[in-house]
Amino acid sequence: MVTGLLFALIIIVVLILIGAFIVQFSTKMAAGFKPSLGTCVATVIVGLIAGAIVGWVLQMVLGSTGSLIGIVVGFLVNAFIINLMVKQPSGGQMGFGKACLVSLIQYIVYIVLSVVMVFLVGGAIFSMLGGVH
Repeated sequence: MVTGLLFALIIIVVLILIGAFIVQFSTKMAAGFKPSLGTCVATVIVGLIAGAIVGWVLQMVLGSTGSLIGIVVGFLVNAFIINLMVKQPSGGQMGFGKACLVSLIQYIVYIVLSVVMVFLVGGAIFSMLGGVH
């Protein structure tokens, strides 16, 4: 049981770090500067918590979070958190428009990584099934 919990904790930490690197990459692409890794980790953690709360509230109100409204609200909450937490090198906020662009690039990277992982995992499963007769 301890091994399973330790494994789950390691997976969560790795996924948060990957998310932080994606926020750094997206900010560099959209706003032209690279925030610190610590700021990006905090942004990802706060974004996950806020996304979970917003998803729960939408599920209570609408009954479903898989709708277009849930995606749009999640996107706007993510952009709001990026705007609040990720500061320009001069110390000011980057603006909500740039934060939306950072969030859009972040979502695109997540989608591309998800598609690549589906093909890799699917290919691995089919290759294992190919040897069974």
